[in-house]
Amino acid sequence: MQIRNDLMNLFFPNRCPGCNKILTASEDLCEACSEHILLTHDSYCQRCGKEACSCKRTSFAYDRAVICCRYADEAVSAIVRMKTSENTNMAHFAARILAERIRLSLNFGTFDCVMPVPMHPSRQRERGYNQAALIGKEIARLLSLPYREDVLYKERSVISQHSLGAKDRKKNVSGFGIRDIRLDGLRILLCDDVLTTGATLDRCAALLKQNGAAAVVAAAAASTPPKDYRKSEETAPLPPEGGTP
Repeated sequence: MQIRNDLMNLFFPNRCPGCNKILTASEDLCEACSEHILLTHDSYCQRCGKEACSCKRTSFAYDRAVICCRYADEAVSAIVRMKTSENTNMAHFAARILAERIRLSLNFGTFDCVMPVPMHPSRQRERGYNQAALIGKEIARLLSLPYREDVLYKERSVISQHSLGAKDRKKNVSGFGIRDIRLDGLRILLCDDVLTTGATLDRCAALLKQNGAAAVVAAAAASTPPKDYRKSEETAPLPPEGGTP
């Protein structure tokens, strides 16, 4: 087995999804990238998940938010590579940080299960996986929680979220649905890759509460930065948020 692993590392080396540096087999990101992209736990609003708090302008169905990184710089490369099946290290890195923050913070309480923002089946077949599910499954494993994909579902959207502005994103989340499964009293950890406006997580959280969930906490690998940060730094366009069509 060790010889096989050594050969795999020789011909297909493990690389940092942020900068493409070659890593050891046990690393997810290089030290420089992991230190640069992390948001400190007190640098964003733990209610809405944004660095520039939007709670006064918008109400959300999810109760709290926990974030790993700012969607900028090397985090953009890492998440784009995760979305395109090129390198899924970011899912493991984000899940580890998110699970640690949930475990150490008294603000989140306990959970009954972990769920991902769903992806349409045809899109998932094209990609090979749902990146939100990769993050959710790893968090569930690390926190020893049940993992569920049987509740929420995604219908194909005519328009992709990444092509829309903030107002239109909120209108374009009607393609999410929920099966006739009661969730009475459950506290749910809802996972996604990027929190942009919060519209996707808000819609999914509202559906879960509609079926009886007592609380929903949003967990995302990254949150898009404030507008002034985007103006002063060259970053990628807004990513598709949650359930890609």
